[in-house]
Amino acid sequence: MRELIDLQLGNGVVGFFILGTYGEGLSLHHEKRKRFVEKVAEYAGSKAVIINNVSSTSLEVGLELAKHSLDVGVANISLIPPLYYKTGVREIVRYYKAFESLDVNIMIYNNPARVGVDIQPSTLKSMLSDVSNIVGIKDSTGLPDRIMELVTGFGKELHIAAASDSLLLEAFLYRADTHICGICNAVPEISDLMYKSIVMGDMEKAVKYKSLLMRIKGLAREFQVEGLSIVKAILRLRGLSIGNPVPPIKGLSDSEMGKLREILESILSDAGVSVELKRIL
Repeated sequence: MRELIDLQLGNGVVGFFILGTYGEGLSLHHEKRKRFVEKVAEYAGSKAVIINNVSSTSLEVGLELAKHSLDVGVANISLIPPLYYKTGVREIVRYYKAFESLDVNIMIYNNPARVGVDIQPSTLKSMLSDVSNIVGIKDSTGLPDRIMELVTGFGKELHIAAASDSLLLEAFLYRADTHICGICNAVPEISDLMYKSIVMGDMEKAVKYKSLLMRIKGLAREFQVEGLSIVKAILRLRGLSIGNPVPPIKGLSDSEMGKLREILESILSDAGVSVELKRIL
């Protein structure tokens, strides 16, 4: 974990959204989640912003995780809307309001593809009027218009984070505060080059780097696995021992790892990034 954190911090990353989709938070027992945030806080708490995803199917567990997060010094938490059972705006507001008594900063995690609930701007407005400690929203809809609407309507009062990797470039063009990237865990060097190109106004290079990141993103479809499986496989090729996907999530076979290595070498070469990749025997 320390090696992974150092890799990110050494390549322009300024914060960590932990135990989200790529962090497999909802696949882990809540005691493991507690131990993980403890270790991240211990090692990176003074080096970077940390946002702890405490989402759970259980409100009680979510509150327990939020209290523990606060106890170990991580006051920024993230919450997806209630899972599984059908809810309306009133129930969603009530769910988030249950965390209001805690001295935490809440980042709403809007991920309708995974949750089945879309927190639209009108819903967000209702939530802000009733829940005082909402400070931001992580939007994973992948809709450029939604990011623009959030920035325009709420940018002065909330931290707006885009989280669909397909909007890596557009998030900053639309003046979102942050992009929380999944695939960039594997190759932060390329995402850093893209961001620096945007800052310098070199859009031709920015588009080039984004297209390379999208090639990596597309590998999940090619290998028919979750994006996190590709990220873990690439990190394994880079020599980081971060483990396999949590069962029952599918990983890559040794033969697939060999093919991935060839593809990744080509992408890194096109990006002008020098990374030594290991051979999986």
